[in-house]
Amino acid sequence: MKILITGIAGFAGSHLAELLVRRGDEVFGTCLACETRENLRSISRRLHLSNCDVTDFRRFARLVKKIGPNQIYHLAALTSVGWSFSHPLETINTNLWGTLNLLEIARSSKKQIKILVVGSSDVYGRVLPKDVPISEERPLRPVSPYGASKAACDLLAYQYFESYEVQVIRARAFNHTGPRQNTGFVVPDFASQIAQIELGRLPQVLKVGDLSARRDISDVRDVVGAYAALMARGKPGQAYNICSGKAYKIERLLGILLSSSRKKIKVQLDKRKNRPAEIPLLLGDNSRLRKATGWKPKIPLEKTLKDTLNFWRQKFGVLS
Repeated sequence: MKILITGIAGFAGSHLAELLVRRGDEVFGTCLACETRENLRSISRRLHLSNCDVTDFRRFARLVKKIGPNQIYHLAALTSVGWSFSHPLETINTNLWGTLNLLEIARSSKKQIKILVVGSSDVYGRVLPKDVPISEERPLRPVSPYGASKAACDLLAYQYFESYEVQVIRARAFNHTGPRQNTGFVVPDFASQIAQIELGRLPQVLKVGDLSARRDISDVRDVVGAYAALMARGKPGQAYNICSGKAYKIERLLGILLSSSRKKIKVQLDKRKNRPAEIPLLLGDNSRLRKATGWKPKIPLEKTLKDTLNFWRQKFGVLS
């Protein structure tokens, strides 16, 4: 099986690559020329990597034709919700054009390619408490540029399936975290600061934004398992939520991380860290995914948070 992963060097992309390599697939991947490949170091000899910006249609099309993949996992995207508010043009251009290029390449291909377009729960926007857990039937009402870009990609994928029979599956991933996730997301933001405080690089004060929001959060290693399960058993044209089915307050995530800290740390509210449009609750219904694939999350939240904190400790040299 020849498999192409766009955005392979990123957080989820690298974990997916490890899973597929272990399974014995021949794995290809796109990276940006300026992008570090540190996340792929342990498996780099078993990968076929190419510098390719998926927004460059001609270059992307030539690469796909050369590889001739059976399957494509489309993960290449700008993924920070917070960053998207100050950079809406870059976010929407990258996410929308990269996805449209892929779908058009698949439409024009003589070889049928199965595609998984990785989207986000941010497409749902604000949902009333009476409407949770969120099913795939909920309207798409994004409140961030990132969410809007992913909603557009989701709709394009559906349209290409309906109009052109492109074999595309839509994955709507809820919050996920774990080792290798960059700062700019809540858990690595907390964990990286704690690791630096332990090292004495920062004062023993952790500045935080709104801690009252509740998020359905999973381990990235479980989530990429769901991607692979959907590619194998998902129904083209269909959308699937990938989520744990449990919502946790951000305050609780922080509490678990602080309980593992080697120093006593004070928490200080910094309103500048609040987003222009916050979603108070995201809780997903994963029953469609479970019914189609048998998937269920396996990694406990406490292990996810501990592994993430240890990743940042190692990155900053706290652990030998």
